[in-house]
Amino acid sequence: MKGSKKHCNWDSRIPAKDEGYVHVVSIPWKNQKEYWWNDICADIMDVFGLSGGRYTSHPSENKMDFYFKSEKDLQLCKILISEKI
Repeated sequence: MKGSKKHCNWDSRIPAKDEGYVHVVSIPWKNQKEYWWNDICADIMDVFGLSGGRYTSHPSENKMDFYFKSEKDLQLCKILISEKI
């Protein structure tokens, strides 16, 4: 998807707030409906479990960051949400 790079940060080496979580996907709040966020969060929890195990999540004013411990989980998350971004 050509426009996806404007909406998501796929840089996998941004320092995380929690030790060991170094791979990040950033998803902006802008132009999204509440149900869309419910779907994204539900999909991520269905695959990776609750935050604090394989990933952590950090909301900010403009986006939510999902930090993963492994590159494999980061790639899986990208695939999981790519259709919705």
